[in-house]
Order: sequence, then C-alpha cells, then structure tokens
Amino acid sequence: MCEMHHAVLKPLEDAQGIFQQQPSLMSLKKLCWGNSSTDKQHLAPMFLPHVQEAPQKSLAPLRKKLWELSRTYHCSIIGTCLTLAELRQIQRRIAYLLDSDSDYDLHRAFVIAAHEDTPASRMIHKHLDRKYRPVIKQIGKAQSAEEFAACWDTALSTGDIAGAYWALITQSNVPNPVLDRVYGEVHMLSHLSGASIRVDLQELNRLRRRCPELETQLADARIAARRRLAEQEDVIAAFNKRLARALEAESRLQAAEARLAEMEGQPLAAQLRAEVEELSGQLIAERERAERAEVAAGDWKQQAMRSIDQNRWLAQQLADSRQERDMLEATLEQWLSQPCPNVDILENNVTDEHLDLVGRCVLYVGGRQSLCAHFRELVERRNGRFIYHDGGREDARAHLWDVVQQADAVLCPLDCVSHDAVHRIKRFCERNTKPLVLLPRASLAAFNRGLNSVAS
Repeated sequence: MCEMHHAVLKPLEDAQGIFQQQPSLMSLKKLCWGNSSTDKQHLAPMFLPHVQEAPQKSLAPLRKKLWELSRTYHCSIIGTCLTLAELRQIQRRIAYLLDSDSDYDLHRAFVIAAHEDTPASRMIHKHLDRKYRPVIKQIGKAQSAEEFAACWDTALSTGDIAGAYWALITQSNVPNPVLDRVYGEVHMLSHLSGASIRVDLQELNRLRRRCPELETQLADARIAARRRLAEQEDVIAAFNKRLARALEAESRLQAAEARLAEMEGQPLAAQLRAEVEELSGQLIAERERAERAEVAAGDWKQQAMRSIDQNRWLAQQLADSRQERDMLEATLEQWLSQPCPNVDILENNVTDEHLDLVGRCVLYVGGRQSLCAHFRELVERRNGRFIYHDGGREDARAHLWDVVQQADAVLCPLDCVSHDAVHRIKRFCERNTKPLVLLPRASLAAFNRGLNSVAS
C-alpha cells in the first residue's frame, strides 16, 4: 500500500473538484452512490485516530462497517485484504467502467468509494466478511488487549495477515494501542514488500539479460548432446554387430557340441578317449621331467659359476705365489752371492740402497709367527725396529694397544688375523694418524712390499 492514499489525500471537497475536472474520474460518482453529510469533511490526519473503547455490554460486540472506519485505514484494507482479481470481479458486478484500466486507478477508485456508504463499499464489506469469516469468529472471542495482541502475533507467525487485519480493524472493542501496532506493522510490511518487489525486478532484469547467454549455452549443449548421441549410436551399432557374430559363433559351438556328443556315444569314441587320457598322462609326466631338468640345469649353472669364480681366485693365488717364489729365489741367490747388511732386496729383484726406516718402529700384527725372524731381519737391514703381536690368539688383546702405541707404522695381513684385531687397529691408526698397510697375505714378499711402502 502507498501512504499517499491516506496521508496526502486532500479533503473530499478537493476530490469532488478533481471529479469535475477529469472525465476519467467522473464515473466514480456511480461507484459512490448515496448521499452523505460527510462530503464536505476532510480526511483524517496522518496520525491514527484514538477511538474510545465502547463498554462491553454483550458477549458479541458490534463490528464496524467499512465506511464507518477512519479513512486512514481504507487504503491499507483495499490493498492488503483484497486482490486485484477480486477488485475487478466487484467492478464487473456493479457494472462500473474506468477510462484507465491500470491497477493503480482501480485501487484508487475503490479507496475513494470506501469513504461512504455506497453499493461498492457494501459489496466490499460483505465480500471481506464472507472471505474471512473463520478469522472474524475466532478474533471475536477475544476480550482484552493481550488476547487481541496474541491473535495478531499468531497471524504474523502463520502469514495470515489479511484476515486478522480486517477482523481487528472492524472489531469495535479493540484498544487503540493494538490498532496502532497492527496498522504500523501492516504499513511497514507494505514498504518491505515494495522493496522486495524492486529487488525481484532487478533480479528479473538480470535474468533476462542472462537468458540469451543461457540459450546459447543450451544450444551448444544440445549440439554436443546430439554429437554424443550419434557416437553412442555408432558404438551401439558396433556392439550389435559383435553380438550378432557372438550369437552366430554360439550357435556353431552348440552344433559342434552336439556332434561331439554324438561321436562320444560310439565305441570308437571310447577308444579314442582312452588314448587321449593315456597321452595326457604321458604329457604330464614329460612336463614334470622337463621341470626337474630345468631345476637341475639351474643348479648346475650356479655350481659352474661358483667353480669359475673359484678357479679365477685360485689362478690369482697361483700367480701371486709364483711371483713370490721368483722373488724369493732371486733374493736368496743375491744373499748367497754377496751378503751385505746395507742392501735391501726389493720386489722384482730390484735393490734400492736409499730406502731407510730411520729408526722407526714397525709393528706386524697377525700372520705366521715362524716368519717373524725373517721379517725382523728385513726391518733391521733397513735401519728399523721390529715388534710383533699375534692379534689376540696368545697375546692378550689389551696388550695390543700398548704395542700399537709404540709403533710408527703397522703392517697387518688380511688372511691370517681376526676381524676384531683389524677393526681395532684401523680405529687406533685413524685416531692417531699412523700409517697402516693391509697386506693381502702373510708372506715374505707381501711383507717386503709393505715395508718398501713404509720406507718410501
């Protein structure tokens, strides 16, 4: 509802002047039949009238007529309690024509007609009473302001505002504070409704602008769907062809099975079946033999690989032994020919008089104790001092640290010493930055080569 209908309307006298000036409103006189002494009275002020409460003399208080209400309520009643379709139905029943067919002109005409006791106002009142009879009957049972307010709260919660509004406005014993609250809330709801309509219109315009884009997307989607449908139809056709071939193959298979069953029923078939079973047993036995042969071949292959590795190791050992033998023979010949305490015998029969240990102490850990005399002689010939430790077999392990601390260099054969001794010597030499030479074997040639590396 628009507040201008009841807040800005001019007096009825000015309204009559409008009827005379505008032909489109002259026909309103037909809508407002009847004479009234209130033609010259002004409309109600903007604030709500304070109607004195009538004393309740009976259990069923009288109700006010539409034209007996303050004109302030007419606009809200016509706009809230009646729909446009109902207004046009009443317009057709009273055979009233407007020059303008707009909704606003129709609303304004009935608001003006509700000011007086006219056929239009009586028809509106009768229609509203009939439309909201259950609500009127329920609210008519209320007697106090709290009960009327509770009825209005219930209407707000359920959304049935129109019926409760009509029943409360026309009830003669409703207190003014309740009327003020009811009218104010309906008035504010009309503003909120207008704002909501404006938002809806904006959303409608946005959706209208969005519609062409969605139509384009829909057209593209339809094209894509048709394309996918065509592809699916091609796939279905291919599957149908494959199904037809499968059905044909199944029919041939069934025919072959029938012929096979027929052949199995004959005596020759029984003989052939026995031969097939015998051949199947032989085939299974041959397969088992082949599997065992493969396993045995794998074992022999692994054994051959181990033998090859062992032969390579033995060949290397033989080569080293031959080299050591040749060197020892050459050294022995030179010793027998011209023994000299200042000559050092080197690997490959090469003599170097400049190799001197300069009094350093050489420790030999592990190995065979029978060679220690030769090792001592070689060290002393190079102006050094020789000490020996067996790696913990007879000598105590704790004594190993003492002899290692005395040594300037350590020689250790890997084939004749414990792993624990090797690890302990490695840790000690790394910690004290002493040279450590690991010999491949416990032999005189290997010791000579290690001693040469220490002396150089």
